[in-house]
Amino acid sequence: MSIDKNAPILIYQQVVDWIDQQIRSGIWPEHYQLPSELDLAAQLGVSRGTVRKAVAELINRGALVVIHGRGTFVSSHTLEQPLADRLIAFSEDLIDKGIPYVTQVIEQQIIVPDRPIASLMLLEEAAPVLHLQRVRSVHDRPIVFLDNYVNTRCCPGIERTDFRTARLFQTLEERYGLELGWGWRTFQAKAAPAHIAPLLGDAPGAPAMYMEQLVYLKNGEPIEYSRIWLHGESFRLSAVVRRDQASSLPNPLSLVEDRQA
Repeated sequence: MSIDKNAPILIYQQVVDWIDQQIRSGIWPEHYQLPSELDLAAQLGVSRGTVRKAVAELINRGALVVIHGRGTFVSSHTLEQPLADRLIAFSEDLIDKGIPYVTQVIEQQIIVPDRPIASLMLLEEAAPVLHLQRVRSVHDRPIVFLDNYVNTRCCPGIERTDFRTARLFQTLEERYGLELGWGWRTFQAKAAPAHIAPLLGDAPGAPAMYMEQLVYLKNGEPIEYSRIWLHGESFRLSAVVRRDQASSLPNPLSLVEDRQA
């Protein structure tokens, strides 16, 4: 590409348009790592500052994403949840990626949970919890339905929080001073139930990703249990994997030889 420095279009905007075309045409696919600013500047015959400004605009649009320590990459068209050891909420992940979202509260009230949930949360009989149901949407498209149960013993009055704007983990940590320690998550592909599918903009039985989560405080007390449904076409799992040394696992051929011996 040649940049027309005499054109009425600003030079940096021409760079933005060129990068955008690279992405739209598939020449730069999802997760493609961009060349360095210096290399792009040399390729296009513009200054490094011009490239930096163009890239910054595309990052703000969500077309590109910066992974610190690794570089700038073409964003995925679907939301990706990393398989990692960091306890991070979906809202925090969206904020980290610069993706705006809207939260709709479906239900928010104090209830007595059923026995299986109470058992998971180590609650005494008839102990109350906050039952919080929300739908989060990105670009007017619902992507996740969250069904949360929160131990109110640790956070009295939490049911009065406006969760259209407040985030659950943030409220527990900043308003109540609770220290979230760790949790477990399980993922399973499922057909969306009849009462969940419409909330995700789908027909009953549409494919979805179902997740269960149990979060503990640092003192070991369960604080939150959730059942989460993610729109099947808007979500996928991802992981960064490394191969540091040769595997310490036995050679599978040797196992075959041992069995045959």
